[in-house]
Amino acid sequence: MNWGMKIAIDARGAVWFRGTGIGTYTYQLVKGLAWETDDEFLFFCPEGANAMVGESPNVSRVVVPENPDWQVEQTYMVQAMSKSRVDLYHMPQNGLNLPQEVPFPVVVTLHDVIPYILPQTCNSAFLRRFLTQIPYITKRADMLITVSHYSRRDIIRLLGIPWEKIAVIYPAPEPIYVPLPQEPCRGFLAERYGIKGDPLLLYVGGFSLRKNVGLLLKAFAISRKELGPGTVLVMVGRVTPEVEGLRQLARALSIEEQVICPGYVPVEDLPQFYGAADVFVYPSLYEGFGMPPLEAMACGIPTITSSAAALTEVVGEGAWQVDPYDEVGLADAIIQAIADGKTATRLAQKGREWVKRYSWKKTVMETRLVYEAVKRHQRLRE
Repeated sequence: MNWGMKIAIDARGAVWFRGTGIGTYTYQLVKGLAWETDDEFLFFCPEGANAMVGESPNVSRVVVPENPDWQVEQTYMVQAMSKSRVDLYHMPQNGLNLPQEVPFPVVVTLHDVIPYILPQTCNSAFLRRFLTQIPYITKRADMLITVSHYSRRDIIRLLGIPWEKIAVIYPAPEPIYVPLPQEPCRGFLAERYGIKGDPLLLYVGGFSLRKNVGLLLKAFAISRKELGPGTVLVMVGRVTPEVEGLRQLARALSIEEQVICPGYVPVEDLPQFYGAADVFVYPSLYEGFGMPPLEAMACGIPTITSSAAALTEVVGEGAWQVDPYDEVGLADAIIQAIADGKTATRLAQKGREWVKRYSWKKTVMETRLVYEAVKRHQRLRE
């Protein structure tokens, strides 16, 4: 069979970061490209994850052994690409560790520039690596993809990249996020995770200061007085050092028993968490995109977000947006979304309608157009 282009993709993030926004993006992108295009692909995979997108005839896999010396690892990957004579190389997770010598065009998905904007919310090792490497990465890349117009404006403002070098391509919720009946979902949470409560508020995401979870705890403490003692707040996410400070705040607010942190939840269980919820709340101070609110909206759950950064663009009319510094305003929104059936129904309907504009098929096709443009530009230079 005659394929189109031959494209190498660092697909390791599809395994390493599964369950995060970047992991979801990488997983769904490589899966869609493998099955929906006529190109040939070389996917770099971690050890033990060869068949992560199934057996597609247009995909070759190169297992990258974990090596403490990342320069050796990068040399190994460049050699594999040169041997396969690829047309271009796509790095979907911000381009970190882009080799100094890549003899073919490079596309990088730069999701956001949070380390420039909120450095205090980043891990110190990641912060140092990001700030050191990103100027070279953005200069070397033939084309950048980012996930919102808000992110593109920040990249232009902070790094001086020409706007025409940055394509905005939205990701989408995964297909598993669909409306489910609430009672079976609550039974699942009770049986599998020991979680019970009514009404049930849900948060899914990280716990860095950027996520503004402290404001959520304060708003929950206020709203619980109206919603009753059975109200619980379930906060799903990998436990990090910041969680201890949040636990101390919950104790100070006398809500420790009503705040449940199950830790990391496998992706396949997340639809049940959304289905069990009465309302989903996401008060983040900064997002380059913000996938969890779209997942909640796709599941038909009334959704409340902050009005910060890219969230306004991404959730649009599908969610109730509040000031990320107004705990009373957030509490009022939570109370109304739960206690007022008309508000809950309207939010759920608006969310499901809004989220229809996002699709992985569209993401894949628009990414394919970027590859074509890069390849065409290279031919003109030759």
